[in-house]
Amino acid sequence: MMRGSGWVVGLCLATLVAVGGCAPRAAVEAIPSYPLTDAADSLRRVAENAGRVKSLSGEGLITLTRANGESVRLDAAVAMRPPERARIRAWKFGRAVFDLTVTPEGVWIVSPEDSDRKEQIRSAGVSAAKLARAWSVLAGGFFDQPGLTAQMNDGRMIVRREATGGEPAVVCEVDRRTLTPRKYLMLDERGVTRFSLTMDRYRQFGEAVWPMRMVAVSEGGTVEVELREAEVNPELTEGAFTPPRRAEKLP
Repeated sequence: MMRGSGWVVGLCLATLVAVGGCAPRAAVEAIPSYPLTDAADSLRRVAENAGRVKSLSGEGLITLTRANGESVRLDAAVAMRPPERARIRAWKFGRAVFDLTVTPEGVWIVSPEDSDRKEQIRSAGVSAAKLARAWSVLAGGFFDQPGLTAQMNDGRMIVRREATGGEPAVVCEVDRRTLTPRKYLMLDERGVTRFSLTMDRYRQFGEAVWPMRMVAVSEGGTVEVELREAEVNPELTEGAFTPPRRAEKLP
């Protein structure tokens, strides 16, 4: 499924932030655009486009940044089957750092026993798990949910799901021209953003499009995933999302 051994980032959430320095030039997105239509039609098209992604695998970099500013950048391999399964493996200089698996039954992580940064990696894994879970769930069926509201705001469509059944309120900003989700916000009962997921650098894969860069921010830190290569709708076996025997289930 993924090369290398390392941590499975099945929704590695939290802690990653990009590095400093000059900001790179924004990549031009060669993806389809659509005529501007009303909210109902645009929402239907976004749901259709999202439904084209049944699975994903890719390789690239993941940057984990804790709330105190400590960060680490790692090579990573990612696999996902929305809306409930994800996995991320990460390594540095050929040495496994962590393996994170997300399934409906929970989240598991493998971190190196001999690592002097074990607790840091474990903490990062907890945050990364939140990212992975949110990433997979939001990518798989969010726009098909009942009760969504959508409003047009210049070049953006603002889609909102109110809090229900213990799930937080979610606001999504969609680019009207390309009908691609650009940012998700999860809000608490006071309307305060507790988690955000930004997606850009979309690329076309057949009839589907997928972001090659994702940044998740929470109180635990920032997680940035930059894919160099990706495959949409590959064949992924159930074993791809089976936690290793050494994996520890996170609370």
